[in-house]
Amino acid sequence: MTIYLGENIKRLRLEKGITQETLADFFGVTFQSVSRWERGESYPDITLLPEIAAYFKISIDELLGVKREEDEEEIRRLLEEHDNLTDESLIWEAINNLKEKYPNDFRVQLRYMGNLVFYNKIDDNRSKIPALYENIQQNCTDDSVRICAKRYYIYYLQMLSAKEDSEVTFEDYEKIIKEMPRMRDGQEIYCFSYKIHNHPDCYEIIQEAIEEEISILYDTLSDYYFCSEKFSREYQIDILERTKEFFNYVYNDGNYSRMWRVVINCCYGILGWFYFQKGDNEKALHNLRKSAELAVKFDNLERITTLHSTLFEGKRFDKHILGSTFVAASWVKELFTEQYPLSDEFKSTPEFRNIIAMLE
Repeated sequence: MTIYLGENIKRLRLEKGITQETLADFFGVTFQSVSRWERGESYPDITLLPEIAAYFKISIDELLGVKREEDEEEIRRLLEEHDNLTDESLIWEAINNLKEKYPNDFRVQLRYMGNLVFYNKIDDNRSKIPALYENIQQNCTDDSVRICAKRYYIYYLQMLSAKEDSEVTFEDYEKIIKEMPRMRDGQEIYCFSYKIHNHPDCYEIIQEAIEEEISILYDTLSDYYFCSEKFSREYQIDILERTKEFFNYVYNDGNYSRMWRVVINCCYGILGWFYFQKGDNEKALHNLRKSAELAVKFDNLERITTLHSTLFEGKRFDKHILGSTFVAASWVKELFTEQYPLSDEFKSTPEFRNIIAMLE
């Protein structure tokens, strides 16, 4: 059983608004002892447990986190359900239910904060988002949650900096960027330790690490060549063609795993739009058609599939990782008809209409 004693003492102390010194004086111990309790480095003497529980007006089971241990399975299940949703109304319903039932769980607070940021609720929550961030940074002992909260907060400050009335500058979030770990400090770098020690899941862990690194490389590279004015459209087309070749080489069984969205939208969809801008309708239609075909193929996949590419042989892919309600065909149809700036003349051609019909 996991013991949450230290975490609970810290939370209860903060809720009561007292210092470590005050708590230490009450129980006749040093404040360094209380600090070690809260960090999980040591535990109070067993004879103190009834006194500590009485002091905070809770049971010993609650102090030890026994109820939390019982709740943990449900929390994990509900968090997974939340993370698999793509419909915004369902996401808010799920997080509000979680927040109501488990308001003190930092994983719940993190997701609530992320939803406020990424669903552009920042104007109505300019005090709530910083409060959630500070609470996680000061009181959460899980570094992964704290670092993720930093990432969300950077996005929040970036959005605010674009608003004239915010007075937020790049320097305000640059200091947080510099607090983030370098990529070389991530767990993916050490994935081969699992192979060295003959871990039973070593190859699955290594494959996950490789895919994460591919995803990060693509995100960083695409932000660079899409968002920078220094690159010509010809260069962007060339690098997309090479990116497409790379993904087809890495996923040479035609199952693109976590990169399905990227391949469908960027390697074929946006590439088709770029060719349209250059006046090469033949290549434009070829890539848009391939994007549509892949969207239909994705929708027809079983939820769980096994990859058979050379690099990822045996890796299991759950397509719900891209969202349990994600339908690629309808998404691509919206991209083609509403978001890509294709001309009405181009969209009225029989070839383009056939592509749209494929998605219906």
